[in-house]
Amino acid sequence: MKLSTVALLVSGVATVSAQTSFTGDTLQGYPVIEYLDLNDVPPNTVSRYWISAAEAQGGLPYFLPILVARGSEGSLDTGRRLSLSASIHGDELNGIPVVQRVFAALGNVVSSGNFNGTVIGLPTQNPNGNILNQRNFFSSSNNGFFTNLNRVFPGTSIGEGGSIATSYAYTIWNNVWANTSNVDIAVDFHTLSTGSNGPLWAYADYRLDGVQRLAELAQPDVLKIDPGEPGSIETTWVDHGVPAITLEIGPAKNWNQTLIKRSEEFVWRLLEDLAMLPENYTAPMETVSIGLQNSYRATNFSTVAASRSGWVQMDVVPLQDVQEGQAVGTLYDSWGDVIENLTAPVTGRVLTVKVDPATEQGAGVLDLVYNATSS
Repeated sequence: MKLSTVALLVSGVATVSAQTSFTGDTLQGYPVIEYLDLNDVPPNTVSRYWISAAEAQGGLPYFLPILVARGSEGSLDTGRRLSLSASIHGDELNGIPVVQRVFAALGNVVSSGNFNGTVIGLPTQNPNGNILNQRNFFSSSNNGFFTNLNRVFPGTSIGEGGSIATSYAYTIWNNVWANTSNVDIAVDFHTLSTGSNGPLWAYADYRLDGVQRLAELAQPDVLKIDPGEPGSIETTWVDHGVPAITLEIGPAKNWNQTLIKRSEEFVWRLLEDLAMLPENYTAPMETVSIGLQNSYRATNFSTVAASRSGWVQMDVVPLQDVQEGQAVGTLYDSWGDVIENLTAPVTGRVLTVKVDPATEQGAGVLDLVYNATSS
């Protein structure tokens, strides 16, 4: 069943009741807003805005760029509302060009007057982490804290006792996505954390209608059927009845053009499936279908961790199948002596492999996926 036919049952969500709030400021020539109401976005146009999600020490704002591709005048009623977001973790960069390139190409089709729907893009959700070249959000109070923003959604406002990090998430959720009023389907782009390598894979909570179809359109190397992480963007969407997936695009801090291109192709397949593109429209890139025959469906993770600190040499690669007890790597001490032989705890497929040899005790060096459902 195409996603354009999936009925969304989003309970308890109010209709948009606020107008776009412009501060009167501009940054790099684009207006700064406090709240996004799609009714105020010009139709048949790709618009650019800034929003300050929080203020750093000294009152300096953290500005997030917002891209909005709004279709025809009536498409807010007839079309879908898709969110494409990336880099909520500051070292996860492959999703950034996916969002940027899709919007660069959307300009022509949107201006034609035949685009049915709206797409909201947040290419860099965590500029704080981008600047620090690391995963988390840094707040400077009490000598500083690091917060994983992808565990605090939908956030808590300052007025409700929230911190800078939780109010940051609150602003994105309520002032950009309007507590789901602006979005009815979503993809959040990620990569692995720094120091590991992996393929294209999706986290998907099949319990909500529409999620399976969304995940399968991505045609990932691994499809992790997963109940999600509380406080993550994906799970917050799903908890509010909005089909969403997390799409992991290979390694951090490395624009993997092959996986980026596959992710772009997914977005164009998705736009077609949502009936947002004009009939007989030719996408700006060939959306090569690789099918699902090579997608490994998994329900469980199993991690290989080092019991001591040292230098690890891994002997397997992502997507390699391994057997329980198979040697997967070796840990050396600073003399070069072997201090641990690492083996696979289960039979499954290699998902991620640590490529940074420096390893602390207790750190994971390999993730396997496997299907634990009855055969």
